[in-house]
Parts: sequence; structure tokens; C-alpha cells
Amino acid sequence: MKLILLLVVFLFPALNFPDENLEKINTSVFDWKQLKVEKTKSGERRQILEGKTNVFDYFEIHVTTLSPGNAPHGSHVHADMEELIIVKEGLVEQNINGNKKLLGPGSVVLALPGDEHGIRNVGDTEASYYIIRWKTSKRDNLVQTETTGSSGFYNWDEIEFQSTTKGGKRQFMNRPTVLLENLEMHVTTLNEGVTSHEEHVHSNEEIILVLKGEVEESIDGILHRLGPGSLIFLTDNVPHGIKNVGKGQCEYFAFKWK
Repeated sequence: MKLILLLVVFLFPALNFPDENLEKINTSVFDWKQLKVEKTKSGERRQILEGKTNVFDYFEIHVTTLSPGNAPHGSHVHADMEELIIVKEGLVEQNINGNKKLLGPGSVVLALPGDEHGIRNVGDTEASYYIIRWKTSKRDNLVQTETTGSSGFYNWDEIEFQSTTKGGKRQFMNRPTVLLENLEMHVTTLNEGVTSHEEHVHSNEEIILVLKGEVEESIDGILHRLGPGSLIFLTDNVPHGIKNVGKGQCEYFAFKWK
């Protein structure tokens, strides 16, 4: 019996089923200035949220800050989890299956199940990045295909800026993944004083991540003023809208999934 258990652990180390005690994540606002900072061997960590949602059996977001030359850990593989990495500041080297890219602020990495990936700070200053990762109940076929596409690098400098009457937009991705029917992610630029849209609702969960400037997020009639680094998690069917209330342009990521 002990031998069988050891074989299961060895062969399937990453197939951890969701913790039944995880709490449901509700619509929440996380002000960068209020995030708790924990010191680590390689720099700092800011935990944002952890739990489950209407879509995800497991969902977690944190920010890692690395001192120059440091890495949080060695390269690793997720067997049943997907991960988004969003560079906040500094210069990092991201490795996926031996393919290495240098990425600066605003750049994004999508790491899919089965791909070995690792990151380190290759700049002369601190580097910070968001880790957003999730699991779903879809476990019957965790294989990348032509339909789902593969892991990818999305370099900020290579994403086309499209001007709009309100400012502009950078479309990062609008694609399926191994675990999701669709993952849509873009950056909105708003001119000073401009409202992107009034309060509205949609059937998808959504994240807003402020990159630059000051925004005012209206959630069911309650206003929240937030600066760079702040994050908003929106559950489905919650009225919300956003406005640039700072000086100059603001920029923020908006992404949703199904």
C-alpha cells in the first residue's frame, strides 16, 4: 500500500484537487498603497487574493518583487494550472521551454499546462510582476492543440497602439487556452477627464489593473479612487464603470474569461 501511494505522488505531483474550504472571491478592490509587504529571500511579496470564483476552482494573485540578479525559484511546470505574468516594473528574463525573452513594464506572459517556465531579474533595479494563476474542473484533456494555441510572450513594445476618440487601446490577446474557452486581454488608454463607459454589467468575471495615472472605478454606485499598481476583481453581473480622474492620460489592463 505504501509503495502504491508513493508511486501516485511521484507520477502525479501537480494534480492537486481544489481545497473544499476555499472561500468564494467576491467583487473586491485592492489599493496598491494598502497591500501588505512581506520580505523574501529574493525580494518582496504582496499577496492580493486567493480563493475560488464562479469559473475557477482555484484562483490566486500576488506580486513578486525581485532584487537585481535574483529569481524566486528554478524553472518549473504546472500540470493542471495556467498562469499569467504581468511585468509591473524593471527588466526580467522569462524562459518558456528554453526560449528566453527580455521583457519590460507592461509585458505579459501566458504559461499553459505542461510548459516549463521560469523568470529572473536581469536589470540593475528591482523588478516587480503580477502572478495570476487558476485551475478549473476541466481535467480530462490538459493538452495544447492548434485550437488552444501555445504559451506565449506579449512584449509591450510589440503591441500595436490603436488610437480612439477617448484615447487608445492595445489588444494583447483574444484566444482560447487549455482551460478556458476564451481569454481576452487589452490595455485601455483614457485621456484626462474621460469616462470609458458608464456603469454596466456583463456575464463574465473581469479584472482591472491600473498601470498609469489615477482612475475612479464605480462599483454599484460606490466610487473607488485608485492609482498605479491597484487591482479590481469584478464578479459577473455587478454594475461597474471607470473614469480617468488624474492629470494626463491613464492606462489600465482589462481582462475577462469564459
